[in-house]
Amino acid sequence: TACDSKNDPTPDPLEGNHFDIWVSSAAYTGAGTTDNIQLVKGVKSLDDQGNIDFKGTGADVTAKLFQETIIKDGYYYQVPKEKDRFGKYKIVNNQIITVKEFSFEKNTLKDRRYTHTWIDNNTLVLLAANGNSSKVIWIKVNAQEMKIISEGELNLEALPKGGTYSTSGIASYRKSDNTILYSYVNNKDKTKFFMAFVNPDDMSVKATVEENRAEFMAGTAFGELLQSKSFFDADDNYYLACNNVISGAPSTTQQFGTILRIKKGEMKFDPDYKGFQKHSKSHGKIITVEYLTKGKALIYVQDPKFAGVEEWAHTYNNYYAVLDLATDELTVLDLPFSEGTFSQRSVVIGKKAYIGVNPEKSQPAIYIYDIPTGKLTKGLTITEGYSFDRIVTIAD
Repeated sequence: TACDSKNDPTPDPLEGNHFDIWVSSAAYTGAGTTDNIQLVKGVKSLDDQGNIDFKGTGADVTAKLFQETIIKDGYYYQVPKEKDRFGKYKIVNNQIITVKEFSFEKNTLKDRRYTHTWIDNNTLVLLAANGNSSKVIWIKVNAQEMKIISEGELNLEALPKGGTYSTSGIASYRKSDNTILYSYVNNKDKTKFFMAFVNPDDMSVKATVEENRAEFMAGTAFGELLQSKSFFDADDNYYLACNNVISGAPSTTQQFGTILRIKKGEMKFDPDYKGFQKHSKSHGKIITVEYLTKGKALIYVQDPKFAGVEEWAHTYNNYYAVLDLATDELTVLDLPFSEGTFSQRSVVIGKKAYIGVNPEKSQPAIYIYDIPTGKLTKGLTITEGYSFDRIVTIAD
């Protein structure tokens, strides 16, 4: 009977873990906003229909930490507010614990403006443009000892004269063939972007390809320190959210999105795949993408036209939907439109997706999406007056 699946229930994915809820004091938190009070509060469950009030509770991390951070197991890793170091931190009992920090040596990273990927449970690779964006630098870190293993520059194909590299780009590790997929743009020519395939053992570049079906990845400056822009599916295919500026738009932030794919083991984009294209409901700017379950992704999209408003900035024009990766069918979730494009209020864990909203006419709330059934139920709410910025799952 020990091998009987009926007597071998699926372990609770939240056992030994909890959620950290990040909020800000101001109504608006956008890219580059650094002067708001940032509060973090840990909760064991988001399913309860209770209310979270941060008044007098939660850790005030304003003086030390950015919400743009690397998260693994029970720790936050980042260039902190001091800006001259890289550190490992825990938030316990409403207090920040500094586990260990180290000073930069050869290469220096700017706060919030770098990308990262883990090549094993203990080895963290950090990448970013150098000071004048003429090169892409990297630092390999032993995250257990918090020591620099090695550092250097990526040997990328030279950009045309006058070209500069994107602030960070996006890095993802493909374990099946021990390859880092690193996407970046030439800031002086955003008609296309590039994907480099890097050997993490010596950080040599195996190959580089161009992609012109999108102008740039959905994140070029902050990597995935705050928002999920890419994922691997169950078959190890890599999906990358991308955007194009709307022709004639008054601002380059007004964009429409697409999702591109690199098949397992390949070092080129799949020419036959272009996602988020065929539906008639919406064709807005992709903000975040997350792998939901086999063949499906959870996406967060900004689309004023679909939301029935005229304004792009600082308004309630963002929605969540499930995208079928094979058919491109879009199922918009029955949730209120949200404000906030510089946030990550969703997380997928086990058979549930926890989705936070910042609605116009009610307080911020978290909904639980049951992946097998597609059912939505309302969970915790957050007292009005805070900007709901982020949900994090983190080890206790």
